[in-house]
Amino acid sequence: MKSGFVMLAGRSNVGKSTLLNALVGTKVAIMSEKPQTTRHPVRGVLHDPRGQIVFVDTPGVFLGKKDPVSKRLNEMVKENLEGIDAIVYVVDPTREPGNEEKYIQNLLKNSRTPIILAVNKKDIPARKKPYLEDARAIDVGQIGSVEISAKTHANLNLIVNKLFEILPVGEPFYPEQQFTDMGRKEWLEELIREKAFQYLGQELPYAVHVEVHDIEDREDGSEYVQATIYTTHENHKGMIIGKGGSKLKEIGTAARKELETVTGNKVYLDLNVKVDKNWPQRFQ
Repeated sequence: MKSGFVMLAGRSNVGKSTLLNALVGTKVAIMSEKPQTTRHPVRGVLHDPRGQIVFVDTPGVFLGKKDPVSKRLNEMVKENLEGIDAIVYVVDPTREPGNEEKYIQNLLKNSRTPIILAVNKKDIPARKKPYLEDARAIDVGQIGSVEISAKTHANLNLIVNKLFEILPVGEPFYPEQQFTDMGRKEWLEELIREKAFQYLGQELPYAVHVEVHDIEDREDGSEYVQATIYTTHENHKGMIIGKGGSKLKEIGTAARKELETVTGNKVYLDLNVKVDKNWPQRFQ
């Protein structure tokens, strides 16, 4: 049996969270087109007859930003390189390589950890990937490279096969029925934040934060969840609530429906919006 920890590395919005969910076979990381969607290292567990792989989805890199959230996210990328058995470096060939890409490549070149290069979006026609050759030419000392699609799962088996070749012999870290180390409260907070990003689109900056205050399992089998969406500005609060509460209702309804699908139980979601200019400082 093999077992080990594998870090998914790459700049923001290259598809790491989508890839994590695809590899694990269930949703453990939230997905959004907005940057800074992933704010905490999320662990997803792949169970296989050959052993167990614990994937760590890390935040992207945000150079040039001085706010507390961006600083902390960049620190997390460095911290999570410690104790990792292998790295899957995810690249998006539809986007021009920039300073963030160079920064990550420098980090990886200085690492002694085995690296697999994963060029994402194989499902997209080559004419829509102007930087495909640049991606193919990347050299961070990788032990192999593969073109994949996190969306359609194309060639993900090649990554898994290569990882089981190089991971050390060891016992599983998690029981077979466990697919993430994220707690129930944290998962709920991430789910609500995902729906906020989804329904607010480009109207709102990334600076929203969700806290679940109460989870109650009721005698009739239903679940009551009380949560607050925090933002840093009063005008942003109005955007989240929407006219007559329409946006907040959309966010709450989407989160509730997904939660009911996962649990199979009726869910009552009590969702509020508050302004707290200091939540980014608390994030540290």
